[in-house]
Amino acid sequence: MKLLFKKASGFTRLELLVCLLVIGVLAVLAIPRLASMAGIGRSVGGPLGNARQLQLAIQTMSLDTYSSGGNGMEWTMLASHGKVTPVSLETFFRALVDNHYLTRADLVKLLTAPGKEPTESDLTARNIAFKFFQVDEDSPADQPLMVTANWQPTGLTDDAPYGKKGFVVFDKGGKGGIYKRPGDATDPKIFPSGSKDGHPYR
Repeated sequence: MKLLFKKASGFTRLELLVCLLVIGVLAVLAIPRLASMAGIGRSVGGPLGNARQLQLAIQTMSLDTYSSGGNGMEWTMLASHGKVTPVSLETFFRALVDNHYLTRADLVKLLTAPGKEPTESDLTARNIAFKFFQVDEDSPADQPLMVTANWQPTGLTDDAPYGKKGFVVFDKGGKGGIYKRPGDATDPKIFPSGSKDGHPYR
């Protein structure tokens, strides 16, 4: 009687060893690159979460101020009798803390990133992780609200927190992202023309 199926032959030991060797070589080549990418993702990803929390606190304060005439601030500008006036970072941070949207300690944590480690007594533009754009109630939703301190209108600098590895940006509407391509720093889709000219960052 003829068999309808042939018995499948398995791997020989030599073939199995060769397969394991190839997989091992590929793993050795891939692991350092994956680890490097994961490290960059973790270091840049932290400020993305921090920016989100800052945006929520700023948005809450601005909505309270706009709708009820509270003592806070409309976005990153000071509202006074229907007009908005640019304010210093110190005034802006004091409004967030004094009106109980963030504690001073939480604010410091949110403004911290590798190479940018502010203290509760020293929250200045040179030592915090973000630059803030001047945003008011009439600014469009895609108006950038904050960007990591290594960003400049002409491109990325070597400065902390990330140098030229990438940057984080968050807009007024609550959309944020991590950008790493060289052209992203000047991309008009990320930074609409009015955002740099009409609303310079601090």
